[in-house]
Amino acid sequence: MKAHIVREPRCALVWNYHDESGLAALRRAAGDAHLTLRPVGNGDLGATVGDLCAGKPTPAAAPLIAVPDRPALILSGLSHQTGELGAFLDQLQAAGVTLPLRAMVTPTSKGWTLAQLLLELNSEHDAVQGDKA
Repeated sequence: MKAHIVREPRCALVWNYHDESGLAALRRAAGDAHLTLRPVGNGDLGATVGDLCAGKPTPAAAPLIAVPDRPALILSGLSHQTGELGAFLDQLQAAGVTLPLRAMVTPTSKGWTLAQLLLELNSEHDAVQGDKA
């Protein structure tokens, strides 16, 4: 019997990033890495991260929750072992793209709503930055 290997969608979700030259560089890097670039906004907060990466439509109603506007990049389908994740991030850095929040989709986080993931990423960011203050 053949093993069934589930491949995660190759996707980059971008939250609240509006720098035009940075977005152009992000589009180039995503294209080079064969990632679907999907800007996400308030209307996507109630969708699961896995569904957003898979390109599924968002729910009709978004949750009424306040999410910090700190820009975020959420990646799916890139491998750390092959070096493609590092190459992608290096390309963004070389182009001057800075996103304070970055995450890889995990088996756990793909079932979270976008709102849950963004709140967790912001909480972790604040905790780390608080230690540096």
